[in-house]
Amino acid sequence: MKQSPEDALSELQQTAKSLFLSTLTTNGKPNGSYAPFIMDDAGNFYIFVSQLASHTQDLLDNPQSSILLAEDEQNSRQIFARKRASYYCHCRIIEKEDPSYESLLDLFEIRFSNIISLLRTLPDFTLFKLEVQSGSFVQGFGKAYEITKNGLIHKDPS
Repeated sequence: MKQSPEDALSELQQTAKSLFLSTLTTNGKPNGSYAPFIMDDAGNFYIFVSQLASHTQDLLDNPQSSILLAEDEQNSRQIFARKRASYYCHCRIIEKEDPSYESLLDLFEIRFSNIISLLRTLPDFTLFKLEVQSGSFVQGFGKAYEITKNGLIHKDPS
């Protein structure tokens, strides 16, 4: 049974537990990393990361980032056409005083178990909201889509 692009994107977002994160250093060099994530109903991502990590310092200095969700290689039928979604994001800190802070960490704990209980106590961990500005989704060969606030728009390969 063929899967609709919307269902395929939703499945990728639900099954991926971490995202690949691209940031820029203060010297303008690209920095690749990863982080576990949760999503909200509006399609924004949240990461809870240590300030000891270089990508956290990058986000504090420059709030622009790119993220990638990719189908697990073992589940891909064709390695050259893995399902993947990439997003350009603007990042901002969710402060501990923010009314949503505790409930977001509760969602992290539901998804990632009791390790979050420990991480919550560490003073260097920071909660970021990655607000999606634009994106793209590739479902396979010839199946590329622009991600918009109104849904997916098929990209013409020509």
